[in-house]
Amino acid sequence: MASLIAICALFAVQALPVLGGSRIEADPSKEYRLTHHRGPWMIMVATMHSLDGETPEGGKTPDEAAHELVIELRQLGLPAYVHEYEPGNDRVATYDRLGREEKRKNLHRRRSVSVIAGNYPDIESKVAQDTLKWIKKLNPKCLQEGVIYDPTPGRPGPLAGAFLTPNPLLSQEELIQRERDPLLITLNSGERHSLYENNGKYTLVIARFYGKSDSVLPGKEEPSILSYVEKGNDLNDAAQAAQELVVVLRGKYDVSPGGHFNNVEAYVWHDRYESIVTVGSFSSPQDPNIKRYMALFGPRLDPQIGNVQPAHFAVPNFRKGGIHGMWLFEPNPELMLVPQK
Repeated sequence: MASLIAICALFAVQALPVLGGSRIEADPSKEYRLTHHRGPWMIMVATMHSLDGETPEGGKTPDEAAHELVIELRQLGLPAYVHEYEPGNDRVATYDRLGREEKRKNLHRRRSVSVIAGNYPDIESKVAQDTLKWIKKLNPKCLQEGVIYDPTPGRPGPLAGAFLTPNPLLSQEELIQRERDPLLITLNSGERHSLYENNGKYTLVIARFYGKSDSVLPGKEEPSILSYVEKGNDLNDAAQAAQELVVVLRGKYDVSPGGHFNNVEAYVWHDRYESIVTVGSFSSPQDPNIKRYMALFGPRLDPQIGNVQPAHFAVPNFRKGGIHGMWLFEPNPELMLVPQK
């Protein structure tokens, strides 16, 4: 007989149960398994497992109980899926009386089958919260026979312990990628050379701006990198400085031999605290083109002082009045996932 565990915590489609009739496919002959494309936030409805690994006569297996619950939820208009978890043969660290570490097999392994429902953009979604309240009060017909659960004062029903959770198939990076911040969409939509236009999966962050750009009057000595870094940050100038750098890198402002800073695939991205410039579009962190960009924008040894300094780039007479432009690159350029709308 399947034992039902409705676990409670704080974590979870853009679909509210349609009690008057189902618009979600609910074919009992089909399996509805969880995939990476669902979520990113969902509702953990319940988890089933066998008592001592056995199914008593007349009871339901975890797979049967989960499948029936998925079909019933779908008939009520809520997209639900099955997710199977099989613990590995992992070894765990234990310690003897002398404090010596020993590796032992984890023999207490229990296969479980979960029912996960919904597809919500974030945990604060009103639809997600309302659906969760509805599920907690639900007493599905399929769970009234053939399963066992232990009601408590705090969890009187079989699904009272349901909670919001990220899709368990998503990594932390993928979850961040899938979450959508309306403000960021507004800030970056319609932006020329926005990171939204990048067709790769990864890109390299080479500059961050909090107003970190400098102007040099004709005839004046360019400031040292140290004095440049120590200048105060001005968030009001961050977006403009980032946009300027993208224009420079995509153009032909580098008049030095080789013109390495010309015609660079550069993008701009604005968030709540800064504006950044990235270069390149890569399919994976192992893309060979990353090394080329790292060599160009990464830190380099200054032979005059013998220290490693961040790379920088200056354009004479960049602004009106013959004012020069200067930009400082990140001391350690890092890869980031390309955001999606």
